[in-house]
Amino acid sequence: METKIEGIVRLESPAHADERGFFKEVLRFGALGKETGKSFIPKQVNHAHSTKNTLRGIHVAPWNKIIYVVKGKVQVVIVDCRTESANYGKYESFMLGDDNRMALFVPAGLGNSYLVLSEEADYVYITDEEWSPGREKDVRWNDKDLNINWQTDAKPFLSKRDQESPPFSAIFPKS
Repeated sequence: METKIEGIVRLESPAHADERGFFKEVLRFGALGKETGKSFIPKQVNHAHSTKNTLRGIHVAPWNKIIYVVKGKVQVVIVDCRTESANYGKYESFMLGDDNRMALFVPAGLGNSYLVLSEEADYVYITDEEWSPGREKDVRWNDKDLNINWQTDAKPFLSKRDQESPPFSAIFPKS
């Protein structure tokens, strides 16, 4: 399915439910490769458990990732930080989790962030490179130029890193 920002791929497949619960095939790497034209070789799997109103990001990484919300309801916001992109400086928002069991492929150079809307959530992402210090850039979650429509009126819980993130224009100046 198309997204507003080039390169983001919605990975959708049916969930098969019965009285025991459900079964869902989250993704097939071969199908993802056909969709993106690139092979995705997993190098690291990350799992974050967070409580309501926790906001993580905006983190811009030089690696591709696949995002899947295992439990809960999460607003995922992806910001296009690729200076050569027609959507540079724009964002797209997705609701993922219990009501929408879609996964997302997020290409390198896009900022990834999310806000937990349920009482708690489990957020898993797979990367095609291992994390190492100093390779990510951070952008202020409430940057006035990005003007992200976060789906809460509550003050979010932020890490010290996310509280101190600089504005978009300081990291990605206008051309």
